[in-house]
Amino acid sequence: MSDSRPEQLILAEELVYNGKVEEALEIVMNFEKKGELTPKDQLSALLLKGNVYVYNQQMKDAVKVGELAYSMSQELGLVPESIDALSLMAQMWFLGNVDKALKLILEAEKLLNSLSDESSANISKLKYYLAYTKSCIYLSKSDINIALDLALEALTLGEKIKNNVMVGYALYQITLTYLMKGELDTALEYAMKSLKLAEELDFQVQIASTVWVIGRLYYLKGDLNRALEFCKKGLSIEKISDIIKVYTLSNLGFIYRDRGELDKALKYTKQSSKLAEGGINYMILIINKRNIGEIYRKKGEIKQAIKYFEQSLVLSEKIGSIITMIPPLLYLLLISLDTNSHEQAEQYFKRLENLFDQNKSTAVKQGYLLGKALMLKTSSRMADKAKAAGLLKQLVEPDIAYPPFYILSIVSLCALLLEELSIYNNPEIMDEINPYISRLLEIAENQRSYHWLAEVYILQAKLSLLTFEINKSQRFLIQAQQIAERYGLSQLAIRIAQENEEFQKKSAQWGKLKENDAPIAERMELARLDDQIEGMVKRSPILSTQVMVEKVTISKEKKICLVCRGEVLKFSYICKCGANYCENCARALIDLENVCWSCDLPIDSLKPTKPFEDQSKREMVDKKPKKKK
Repeated sequence: MSDSRPEQLILAEELVYNGKVEEALEIVMNFEKKGELTPKDQLSALLLKGNVYVYNQQMKDAVKVGELAYSMSQELGLVPESIDALSLMAQMWFLGNVDKALKLILEAEKLLNSLSDESSANISKLKYYLAYTKSCIYLSKSDINIALDLALEALTLGEKIKNNVMVGYALYQITLTYLMKGELDTALEYAMKSLKLAEELDFQVQIASTVWVIGRLYYLKGDLNRALEFCKKGLSIEKISDIIKVYTLSNLGFIYRDRGELDKALKYTKQSSKLAEGGINYMILIINKRNIGEIYRKKGEIKQAIKYFEQSLVLSEKIGSIITMIPPLLYLLLISLDTNSHEQAEQYFKRLENLFDQNKSTAVKQGYLLGKALMLKTSSRMADKAKAAGLLKQLVEPDIAYPPFYILSIVSLCALLLEELSIYNNPEIMDEINPYISRLLEIAENQRSYHWLAEVYILQAKLSLLTFEINKSQRFLIQAQQIAERYGLSQLAIRIAQENEEFQKKSAQWGKLKENDAPIAERMELARLDDQIEGMVKRSPILSTQVMVEKVTISKEKKICLVCRGEVLKFSYICKCGANYCENCARALIDLENVCWSCDLPIDSLKPTKPFEDQSKREMVDKKPKKKK
């Protein structure tokens, strides 16, 4: 069937297909200014303008145009145009109206099924709009597999129509679904395809979108330097849309927060929030408010932290999102317990309990049980602490659905076990703690949370001191240091260096404790183990990084450094036993002890090995009185 629309609109649509959306919009606007347009031509211009708004990520405008176009198409009795208009109206999912948007799409699908000519290009275009929008809706509802199937369907339709802008957006949507699935390498592959296509079209809006998601992927992969590079590149794009600017600034906030540069983190997250307050997207505003609260909490500015957690909570209540109410409530409960505001903590817990009564989903249940365990943990009664330990053990089962809850649950459980160890001086409790530490390491590595990985190695270093395993303790500190340095965690690297310096100063005291077989409570006090574990409880993330899965898929072909746990790139050392070391870690080990941590063979065969000397023994020998001649 030939296209009966005016030539100007056909030309404008061709420009849209080639990424020239602003030129297309100008043509449409000029066309609308002409007098004596037929109602059908007015409607065609309106629908094309609405779709340009979608491609330009101006969702509020797209929804308004869709509502007007739907009214006109109903009056004219035009079914395909009604479908197109419903698709535009469904962009309200972006503004938080997810359920209503899904109803509109399902209504559009019914109309589409009533059409007989399913082979035309126009029908394929409508199918694309519905598949793509439906994928966006299901992804926002965390129905990831459905979202992926629909995004792949949209990709096939875009390729069939030979519309590269449609193909680029479908690739972008596939990227987002794989990101949410935790398959970061696959997501990055699709993102690079989307970026290549956008750059070929010189479609600046789509380039900025893809650059943002690449930055997000590198952040989730733990490569903060590459993440920072792509975020800054995105902000330099002149035609970046407001929503992508919001996302990019928010991502910068996360990056600087993890690097320990809290003032910068606050600056960018507040910029993102201010821009998002224009009604761009409630969900990103909720996340931003929560992240600002977390940054203030890390800075020790508790009143400000409470203010922003409360704001996040109010916004979640406004859009009826129970799942996003849980993290701020847990943060507020923790703050109340830390400040001995037990009545306030009870109030926050009661709200958690009410949410659980409304919604029995796994994540809500885990949030409720975690809150209950945290309340019981602070009790002075041993019976309550035992109940807390029981709840926490339930929460650290392997099928945990929400990694941040998993981390806080394990750390809180370890804190209780260490308290028990201090009281009863029973070394067997260490055997119970060690498997939980291994789980913490596993989830930190799988989630590419290198800041957290380093924290766990610091904890292991201190735990090793309890059994006077000085060599192991030093190696754990080296691992923490190498991780912090590799991933740009400058503030953490300084703290680790201070930990190492403090250990060197206390080496003689460790020697005395070992000689006297001191009680474990004394060893814990010298190691400042309580400070580390309680600090980890306070630093435990409750804020999701958008990957709602237990494990992030890691490519089996990759070589992982035994020390810093990062991917081995370019120059490396591979021991005869198969252990891999990146160049920096290999050099660090050569300088320190020059032995493979897996098999004790020399790393550099031309240099002598220098196994760690037990400093405590050496200083004790030095202090023995010399025999008189």
